[in-house]
Amino acid sequence: MRTMMSGGRIPKRLVKQRPHENNQPVAPELARKLILEHRGWDGMRVDGHLNLSGASQLYNLPENLTCESLDISDCVNLTSLPKGLHVTRWIELAGSGITSLGKGHGFVLWFRGVRVTDRIAFESDALTGQDILNVENIELRRVLIERLGYEKFVQEVGGLIRHRDKDAGGERQLVYIPFEDDEALMILKVICPSTGHTHVLRVPPYMQTCYQAAAWIAGFDNPDDYSPLIEA
Repeated sequence: MRTMMSGGRIPKRLVKQRPHENNQPVAPELARKLILEHRGWDGMRVDGHLNLSGASQLYNLPENLTCESLDISDCVNLTSLPKGLHVTRWIELAGSGITSLGKGHGFVLWFRGVRVTDRIAFESDALTGQDILNVENIELRRVLIERLGYEKFVQEVGGLIRHRDKDAGGERQLVYIPFEDDEALMILKVICPSTGHTHVLRVPPYMQTCYQAAAWIAGFDNPDDYSPLIEA
C-alpha cells in the first residue's frame, strides 16, 4: 500500500536513471561494449582507460567522449576522432585508420607503447633508413622501422645475406641487419609464384636458412614438420 502525502497526493516513485541520462561515468568494459554495439552517446564519460583495440568494425566514436586514455590500435576503419574528444593522458593509434590530426590538437600520441610525434605517426614517408639508424632509443627505432616498412628500410640501408635458395616463385633470401644495441632485424624475401610480387616478412633473428624461416612463417617451429605443396 502506498503512503499518502498531506493533501492526498501520492509521492512520485524515484526512477533509476541510465548512465547517459545523468551523465555518470561508465566503467571501461561497459563503455567498450556499448560503443562497439553502436549504443554510445554524445558526452559519454568513461571512468578510466578505454580500450577499443582491434575493433575492425568500429567506424566512429561518440562526440564529446571523455576518458583517461584511449587505445584505438588496429581499428583500421576508424579514420577520424570525434568532435569534442577529451583524453587526459594519451592515445594509442598504431594500425588505426587515423592518418592525420588537426594542427595543435594537443593529444599525446603513442605508437606500440612508445610516445611519438605527429611526424612519426603520420608522415612516415618523410623518414629515411639512415634517419632511423641514427636513432639511439631502441623502442623508438623499432617503431620507426615498422612505420617506414621493412621492405623500404632494407632497400635503403642494405643488409647482409645469411642464406639464399629457390622455391616455386624463384630466388628467396634471408637477409639481416645487425644493431650494436639490439637484436638483428631478420627478414625473408620471397616471390609469390602467382603474382610475381616480392614479399618481405620479418622472422626471428636465430633463423639460419630460408627453408627454416618459411617453416616458421607457416607455423612450424621444427622445419622437419614443414611440407609445402610446392617446394623447389
